[in-house]
Amino acid sequence: MEKVKKSIVLVMLILACVAAAGGYLDKTIGFFGMQRVADANDAYLQEAFDRSLTGFLVLSGIKSGLAVIEGSEVGIGFNLEIGDIVQAVYDYVDIAWKAALAGGTILLITRISLEAVTFIDHWCLALMLLVLVIFLVFEWFLASYTRLTNVFREAMLFLLVMALTLYFILPLGITAASFVSAKITQPLIQNSQDGFEKINQEFSLSHINSQLFSDDGSDDESIFSALDFTAKYEKTRERIREIGKYFKDKSKLMATLTIQLVAGYLFDCIIFPLTFFLILYLLTRSLVAFLIRSVNFDALPRTTKHETQVSNEL
Repeated sequence: MEKVKKSIVLVMLILACVAAAGGYLDKTIGFFGMQRVADANDAYLQEAFDRSLTGFLVLSGIKSGLAVIEGSEVGIGFNLEIGDIVQAVYDYVDIAWKAALAGGTILLITRISLEAVTFIDHWCLALMLLVLVIFLVFEWFLASYTRLTNVFREAMLFLLVMALTLYFILPLGITAASFVSAKITQPLIQNSQDGFEKINQEFSLSHINSQLFSDDGSDDESIFSALDFTAKYEKTRERIREIGKYFKDKSKLMATLTIQLVAGYLFDCIIFPLTFFLILYLLTRSLVAFLIRSVNFDALPRTTKHETQVSNEL
């Protein structure tokens, strides 16, 4: 009678293995809420990617404007390049530009990875069920093959944790990270992007020419005033002082916005997802190991010595 019960269990597990390989168990898992989690994660990652792309394009525009300013010259009769004056601002923009590029890339990779998981998770589940069937065959009917029993037990434990990771840990880790991100880092990133948007408007060619490089001299200047090198020197020095003050003020703002943007993307794309993933993974692995130690796979009164050893190893 006990052998009949075990045989029925094995047949049910084989049918479950076939159903998992065909993707039918995925529909059941999705019905219990994981499909809503997957849809929410996809919407969050797409929105975050679009936001990072917008910021990247704004920063590209600022870089282009600064490149023009960097090659500009001031002076009347003789010229002075102002590249050194805007170098600090350009460095901050370049760092923010790289952060936006890296953040958008990581978000896109994460979204693609979650989509790729849907093509392999059911195979991992099917393989886990198959290994479980083989393990139970050795555990129940081939007790003398102790080493093979231990090997398939370890393989079943590994595949079970892997299946739980693909089905639950990864999606729930992204969901937890998106929740924390909406409360902490997204406002920080949005504030930085709004600041860069305003700066982008100020660094347009028309605004820069009107504010910093406009010629204040009258059109009816005589040839003698044009040869007045003292006045020309004073005018150039004053112009450089104005430009230096303007970009010094902007460099402070740029530094603040850049630090906010880098910190936001660092937590949003790396620290939050990785932290929640590790927490959920370690908890799941510990729980699975505890259950494997606790469950008595043999309903018959057979508790061999090797079971105790394997439990201690787990």
